[in-house]
Amino acid sequence: MSIDLHLHTHHSDGTWSPTDLVNHAIAIKMKHIAITDHDTVKGISEAQDAACGKIEIIPAIEINTIYVHDTGKREDVHILGYFIDPSSADLTEVLNRQQEARAQHLIDSINAVAALGIDIDIDSVQRHAGIGSIGRAHITMAIVEAGGAKDVNEAWERFMTRKSEHYVPRNSVTPMDAIRAINAAGGIASIAHPGKEEHMDALILQLREAGLKAIEAFHRIHSVHLVRHFIKLANRNNMLITGGSDCHGPFESYAPTVGSISVPKEVLQNMRNCYQG
Repeated sequence: MSIDLHLHTHHSDGTWSPTDLVNHAIAIKMKHIAITDHDTVKGISEAQDAACGKIEIIPAIEINTIYVHDTGKREDVHILGYFIDPSSADLTEVLNRQQEARAQHLIDSINAVAALGIDIDIDSVQRHAGIGSIGRAHITMAIVEAGGAKDVNEAWERFMTRKSEHYVPRNSVTPMDAIRAINAAGGIASIAHPGKEEHMDALILQLREAGLKAIEAFHRIHSVHLVRHFIKLANRNNMLITGGSDCHGPFESYAPTVGSISVPKEVLQNMRNCYQG
């Protein structure tokens, strides 16, 4: 298990710095990893510097998009991008829009929680984020600290899921916007953890027409049945496979999951062939 193509740092919602993540990956003898922070490329250069030639750092990203169905239903769709040029103007433009939407959503979410009498604000949430970007996970930590929930899991279910009456919807770019930006940055666009939602096959094929090149088949939430299903779907439609643990670092009783998913070497080789070709 020397390949992990889905990892987060404190530049999005992970607990490790890029350096800490790379050092851990080296210690457990990983050979190839991708930094896929949400909506930012800030951690890539630090990770590459920390690698010191001991491990390959693939420049990557995970863009949180919203797909709006014909019925008006809004669905979270995450698009991964691999072998990207982090300085791409097209990618930067999309990420700037994402950061503006993310900042407004966080303010709206914090205000919605505070309106219920739970004593949180930007400062209390930022304390949990440290030097990293504020995310919804940090809001849940502030909620627990303020006594609004017994733990972060309860806080997440009560305030951050779409089924919650207190959920605040977020504006975001579309999956098509993300795919175009990744392709313009010279990268390979892959749909992240499609097994989180039912009936994703039709959307995957629709996004393929928009330039989606891969499906993340190997993921810690995917059963063996789902892995096989998405590999077959990719093969039938001349698409690549990607995979990774989606590690967010250690948190309380949760151990880091770097390298916990077996990603075959040919997965990365096929991606590399596509990128080089």
